[in-house]
Amino acid sequence: LNKTRNSNIQDNTIIYILSESFSDPSRIDTVKLNKDVIPNIRSIKNNTTSGLMQSDGYGGGTANMEFQTLFGLPYYNMSQSVAVLYTEVFPKLIQKPSISNSFNEKDRIAIHFNDPRNYSRNVVYKDLKFNKFITSPAKGVEHEKQGAYLSDRTLYNTILRNLSTNKNENQFFSIITMQNHAPWSESSPEDLTAIGEKFSDEENAKLLNYSRLLTHTDSDTQSFLESLSKIDKKITVVFYGDHLPGLYPESAFKNNPESQYQTDYFIWSNFDAPKLNYPLVNSSDFSAMVFEQTNSKVSPYYALLTEVLKKASVDKKALEGEAQEIAEDLKMVEYDLISGKGYLSKDFFKVPTNKSN
Repeated sequence: LNKTRNSNIQDNTIIYILSESFSDPSRIDTVKLNKDVIPNIRSIKNNTTSGLMQSDGYGGGTANMEFQTLFGLPYYNMSQSVAVLYTEVFPKLIQKPSISNSFNEKDRIAIHFNDPRNYSRNVVYKDLKFNKFITSPAKGVEHEKQGAYLSDRTLYNTILRNLSTNKNENQFFSIITMQNHAPWSESSPEDLTAIGEKFSDEENAKLLNYSRLLTHTDSDTQSFLESLSKIDKKITVVFYGDHLPGLYPESAFKNNPESQYQTDYFIWSNFDAPKLNYPLVNSSDFSAMVFEQTNSKVSPYYALLTEVLKKASVDKKALEGEAQEIAEDLKMVEYDLISGKGYLSKDFFKVPTNKSN
């Protein structure tokens, strides 16, 4: 892989945005909207690497999605008795192969406008040597709400204020939004209508408020990317919904059960990057995709995750031959990191730098 790649991940600024409960409601076939609530993001998806992400949960499981994006270790290989990866798996990791490790410690920033102790994020980010963990309330953060929580616009502005414009200084951001978290309450746009077939009045009210909030995420995300496009350095954004909002009745998924666990994602760059074709991915696939989109050299670990992405991820129903071997290799790596004796050397996870290709 590295013979065909001429970039290094640390020559880019990488921003992971976990957009709370973000998922296109028009994909639920029992939902009727009088207009598109995410026209900008739909256009972004049409022009970038994008598709659907398979979530492990419905209406919850945020921290588990974040864990998988950072470490590339899929939840589907673990015991279903494990509930929270940050508290039950993270402390057991013999090595912690987070994509953030590719960046200088001073250039690692996390932002989440909620209690930093939730799911032990304060412990996790400290262990991963993040230089900043910005929570709420925080100095220099305006407190504009959209619905019940701080707005996506506030979050995006906080990223921009902490983003270095120095071409020689690249950063890694791990971002979690709060705007679209339950409970949902929003009055604009007033002309929007959202109705679900066989939904109760309460469910329809939640659907309408949630859909209204999405319109603000849509416009503010577009504005955020426009701001990034004007910065003269390479920036790549991974935007994904962690799970569907838990407002739908079971009947909403009767005709398409898989839709209960499918959210939206896109990977956008402010430079000329390839539009990769991955219609359905797992959250653990994102880092391999980022290395590919930025044409960055990989470690043996990310080389394996790239093989999993291409031949053995959640879009493949029945694995045979080489694909099955690749899937088993990842299980062995995951076991060695979590429950084994740590046979894998640090070199297995070492991403090449400019000085060591």
